[in-house]
Formats: sequence, structure tokens, C-alpha cells
Amino acid sequence: MVSAYTFTDQNCFRRVLRLVGVFMHTAIVIDETGNQSALQDTTQLLNDVNTFADIIVVSTSARPENLSIGLWISAETLAEGLIRATEMAASKRVLIVSSALAFNFTDLSKLTAEIERCPVLEHIIVAPETESSALDIPEISPESIISSISRYESWPLLCVATSRYALGAIRLGTALTVTEVLAQALIRATAEGDCVRVSTSITPLVKASTAAAACELSTAARARLLRSAIDALNVEELFPQHNWLTFSKESAAASYHSLSALFLRFSDPASAAECLSCSEQLEESPRYFALQGLIQEAQGETLGAVANLVSSLQCYEARKAKDGKHYLSFSPGNLEILKTRLAEGLDALNKRDNTRALQSFSEAVFTFDSFYAEHGVTKTPTSGD
Repeated sequence: MVSAYTFTDQNCFRRVLRLVGVFMHTAIVIDETGNQSALQDTTQLLNDVNTFADIIVVSTSARPENLSIGLWISAETLAEGLIRATEMAASKRVLIVSSALAFNFTDLSKLTAEIERCPVLEHIIVAPETESSALDIPEISPESIISSISRYESWPLLCVATSRYALGAIRLGTALTVTEVLAQALIRATAEGDCVRVSTSITPLVKASTAAAACELSTAARARLLRSAIDALNVEELFPQHNWLTFSKESAAASYHSLSALFLRFSDPASAAECLSCSEQLEESPRYFALQGLIQEAQGETLGAVANLVSSLQCYEARKAKDGKHYLSFSPGNLEILKTRLAEGLDALNKRDNTRALQSFSEAVFTFDSFYAEHGVTKTPTSGD
């Protein structure tokens, strides 16, 4: 005969159910706004769903006396708190929820039902909306991640169902915000063959100003995200559009040139130089010399930058026509502007005005090849933080 037990405490009830395997998820609430009312509402809704083995609240503040639900982590930064919460999570599957989101009463029940239907190696992003429009979610897959990092400043990862394993791969200091932690974790998950998709169940509300503050990544953060993608994935996976079968070396060089240009755009000339060095033995490309010049410009080496830009223009001239020997050929966009910039550069050199020569030759390179504009490198790069 089974004895009857009376549970006077809901946390005790949860612990017993966790032991028998009923609960499959940990919920981690990020105190994004510092608003106690919003935090109370979010944790209460999660508690009411009765699906979570544990609920952990991450904040930079001390626990308020009126909040009794869940464990509480006070950390110097929310990113640090999230990493600590991941280490404490009771379940392998984790739902990260920002307190900035406003859910309907049944939203979280719908979401947890969707999560339980999905395969173990699937991660779900909930797309929030503001009062005026839905927020775009960057696509996260090996073949799309470079484009997403390049295109999107805002990564609205305010509600993400992922795994303790994926989050556990992110180390403190490599990501400085919750958005960075989640983006890096999802990138690493796709590198291992997992799928990342957008939820079909709910679209919670968030204030536009809050979304901007929480979700926009700085150029330094995007550089870190790009480094994370490079560390996790092979260059062939990141640039599948290149002709790897016929022109493997030039395809590799073109890929490293793209990465170098993006790092320049994100004000990280040191990483740009690392990527460029990977291309040096693969192909003598005009883009190599131009990027080398732009990196030197960013590092204050004006004379060396001018020399490399001149070498780039000479190489561009030699590669104007398709000869079948190369993967890429180059045609100047506007001959008149090109001639003008070249003449201005030569005149500046004769007058020993290296700064003006650098500007003119840079503009000539940008005119010759749209590659730089496509990667957001159209002016003097500067070193970042």
C-alpha cells in the first residue's frame, strides 16, 4: 500500500517531481529592467506553468523581500550571473526569459508545450514585438551566420530555449552581455549540428527602448561574435557559396579577405591582420594588399599603408580581365572617378602629403572593387575597445 503524503510547500512538491523525472526544464529569469513588479509577474507566470524543475533569477541587485519564488543570483553583470545560473541549473534544457517581456496568461504554457515537442538538439528563439512592429531575428546557421553578424546590430534574444551544455561552453569574459552569451552559445550549437529556429507559438511584447538597450551589440561585441563563429566553424562552412571544388585556394583566400574586412569594419585591426595572414600564401590578390594597407592605416602606419594601396591598384589593373586562371576578376566601377583619384594620389605623393595620398588611393581602391562597400569598409578604420 502506498502511503499518502501531504505537501505543504510547493518547492518540496517540485523537488519530488524532479526526482521522478516529471520536470525537464530550468527557467532562468534575467532581471533586465530592475522593475520588481515585472520580475514578480514573470517568475509567477513561470511558477504557475508547473513545468520547471527550478526557477533561477539573475540580477545585479539584492533579492527583494517580497519575491519568494525561485533561487536568486546577484552578480556584478547579468552575463556573469547567467553563466553562474547555468552551472546551477537542475535540468539539461534551459529556458532563458527576460523580465522585460510582457506575456499573456497562456503564453508560457504554449511555449513549454512547443519546447517539449521539439527534438533534443533543437533550440528555439521567441521573436518579441514592440508596440509598432515585430523584431527581426538574425538567422543562426553555419551558412548564414557571417551575413547575420554583418547585417544585424540588434539581436533580440530575450526568450530562448536552449541547453545547459550549449550555455556551459561560454566562458566568463568572452561575452560581456546576456545577448552575447546566448548568441555565442547558439552559434556553437549549430557548429555541432544542432538546429536553431524561431518559435511558432507566441510573440510577447517588449518596449522598443528596452529592446534597444538590451539587444543592440556594439562593434566590439560583434567582433567577439565573429571570432566565436570562426573558432566554432570551418571556413568552408561559413562561406559555402564559394567555388571550393575548382578554386579551393582562391576560395579560402576570398573567405579570409571577407573576415578581415569585417574585423576592420568592427574596429578590430588585430583580428583583421590575423585573418589576412591566413590568406597570404593562398593567392596574390589585390584585396590582400588593399586590406594590408587599411590595417596599417588603422594602426597609424601611413607610409606603409600608401605603399600597399599602390601595390593593390597595380594588382587590380593586372587582374581586370577574366583569363580563366582565377576565381575572381575585377572591373572598375567608374573610370573617371578612378582616374581622378589616381591623379590626386600621385600629386599628393609628389608633394610628400602622405595623408592626402592615402585618402586618394583608398578611394581609388573602393572605386575599383565593390567588395569593401559590401563589407562596410568605406572609410578609415579605427582601433576599437
